Amino acid sequence: MLSTTTIARLRYIGCLLLTLVPGVCAAAGTASEAGDGKECAQASTLTPLAVERASAGYISNFANRYGSIRATSERMLTSALASDDSKESKRQVVFTSTPDLSKKASDDDSMCARQEELTTKEPLKFDDQHFKSVQDLTNWIMDFTQGKGAEGKSLYEQCPGKCSPQYTWWIEAEASGFEVNSRVVCGLPRDRDGDMYELTTALAPACSCVSDR
Repeated sequence: MLSTTTIARLRYIGCLLLTLVPGVCAAAGTASEAGDGKECAQASTLTPLAVERASAGYISNFANRYGSIRATSERMLTSALASDDSKESKRQVVFTSTPDLSKKASDDDSMCARQEELTTKEPLKFDDQHFKSVQDLTNWIMDFTQGKGAEGKSLYEQCPGKCSPQYTWWIEAEASGFEVNSRVVCGLPRDRDGDMYELTTALAPACSCVSDR
């Protein structure tokens, strides 16, 4: 059974779908226009697939052990993409990674709270990434979330100090692999003692008026 926190998170992600291209689906909420408006109004409905907890521990992820973020992400994504059959349905897989938050006081708490407010309204965007396989995608996610590569370095420049990113990836099948668009909320410091993340997968229906990313 999904927790209240997870359900709230999925509702937020559903609303975020309508912000992938600012202004494109501006009238979707009212469905005042025939056709696209009605279809896009349904885009905030997600179909949850799985929720798991995984460790960000260095050794377990380096060794790709069961229960690590790397191993769990690849397994969840493989299952979600197979269940979606998105090359036919055009549905997107929505994958999220959210850290346990720290209850300890931090010098960066005030700054991170401001960052969280700003990026909740306007998430950090990393679009148009393309991958040939789920393994390639998982490898990029691990590098990205650890601040490696051009996108990872840019992420941590925009989410500095002890602030902890909360990730949402929109994954759509294409002719020879996947297109991935990322949204990141720069949140409060995570619980580095527990080092645990909640991972979720869900399906988002196609929104025909979102045609230009």
